[in-house]
Amino acid sequence: MGYLLLLAVATAITLGVLLFRTHRALWMAQYQIRLRDHERATVFRFLNEIGSRITRRLDLDQTLEMVVEFCCGATRAEAGAIFLRDKEDPEVLQARVVQGLFPPLHEVASGKILSKRKFLSDFVKKERIRVGEGIIGLVARNGESILIPDAAADSRVPQSANELVPLEDLILAPLSVRGKVLGVLVLINKKDEARPEAPFDEQDLSLVTALADQASVTLDIVRLYEELSEKQRLEQELHLAHEFQAALLPTRMPEIPEIEIFGTSEPALEVGGDYFDFIEVDEHRLGIVVGDVSGKGIPGALVMATLRATLRAEAPGKTSPREVLRKVNSQIVRDTKESVFVSATYGILDRRTGIFRFARAGHEPLLCCRAENSELSSYEPNGIVLGMVEGELFDLLEEGEVDLRSVGTVVLYTDGVPEAMNTAREEYGVARFQSLLRRNAGQPSQQIVHTVLDDIARFTQGNPPHDDITLVVLRWIGEAAYEAEVESVRAG
Repeated sequence: MGYLLLLAVATAITLGVLLFRTHRALWMAQYQIRLRDHERATVFRFLNEIGSRITRRLDLDQTLEMVVEFCCGATRAEAGAIFLRDKEDPEVLQARVVQGLFPPLHEVASGKILSKRKFLSDFVKKERIRVGEGIIGLVARNGESILIPDAAADSRVPQSANELVPLEDLILAPLSVRGKVLGVLVLINKKDEARPEAPFDEQDLSLVTALADQASVTLDIVRLYEELSEKQRLEQELHLAHEFQAALLPTRMPEIPEIEIFGTSEPALEVGGDYFDFIEVDEHRLGIVVGDVSGKGIPGALVMATLRATLRAEAPGKTSPREVLRKVNSQIVRDTKESVFVSATYGILDRRTGIFRFARAGHEPLLCCRAENSELSSYEPNGIVLGMVEGELFDLLEEGEVDLRSVGTVVLYTDGVPEAMNTAREEYGVARFQSLLRRNAGQPSQQIVHTVLDDIARFTQGNPPHDDITLVVLRWIGEAAYEAEVESVRAG
């Protein structure tokens, strides 16, 4: 009888233990389900919140601020920050957004710790952390989340972090997309009124990791959108610069009975600052300029506009190219940045005599070629580029002079001609250019220009140009030759 009683008691205890374990297992399973439901609901709430915001406006900084604000609220963190890889140096992290009192989380010299908390955010944002350096750099390198429930007892947290902000606990989660860590999300000091002594735990870590995963995808989309917007903006700027540059170039060639003139400028895919123009000096003289502005896009086109406006203001009535360029140089030095300069050749053509007097401000040589013997001459009077210096150094600018009746053909050009490259990165070169001019010196000016452009196109084999190509050709044809050409055109 006693044996049966003991057996019954043992069975009851065993059943009780089993029931307790079963109940406990069910409770834990339900608790885990509730945690997962809570985590899922929080993630959905995060996606809904961030979705509504980025629908209104896609802005990286605002998105980052929203992510930190939401994560702090979801985990009851006192402060948070997002550190992103630097675009120029991906091995460096820098805080892009900081909310709340957030201390430096890597070793900082004690002398750098600020005495006022209000400057702490600016200090944290200025610090540059290398991947692998400190606990933030560690997360960026390994791509794994870290939970630190007791910051004071963890050697990975520098003591200097407590000098301004008492650091109790923290969570760090990588912001990763397609296996690449974009940055690190950091939350510090959980403050739960219901559980004031409870630090961040594994549930918080799981939630933050899930939120970081979703935030990473969002940040990647926003960054791609910003890059696309920047690309579109640049393309629009280049288009506007192209139109602006084209509007500054001559639409008609000068008509002089004894002299044939033709010029053209072909912009590269990235609009540069090549420029040529014809300016009426007086009833007998024509100003001719070819220039190359250091700068692309809108800035280059604006400098070109300054050059054009100044030349057109200074050239009329002045018969010295040197004096005109001195005036232009003074204006460009005053109105442009130190890094901007312009190479140019400006000359004055006397319609009556065919004399072309010119000054060369750091530009390509003036080339002359006679059709009778294919003799080619290069003229390089001294001169420094416009916009670099004033005074005595620029005053060393020299003038040169050629007689079209003697030299036959004069060619002005920019460095885009000899520096045009083929797919093998070989340059077209001065030698090939000059050889082509020798063979075609007897052709009309327009034909010479088109022959050069066609030869460059064959040489480059479709390789996109990296610089503008500008050519201006002057050719003496004499009164009789001009009348004969006019009659030929009328008859044909």
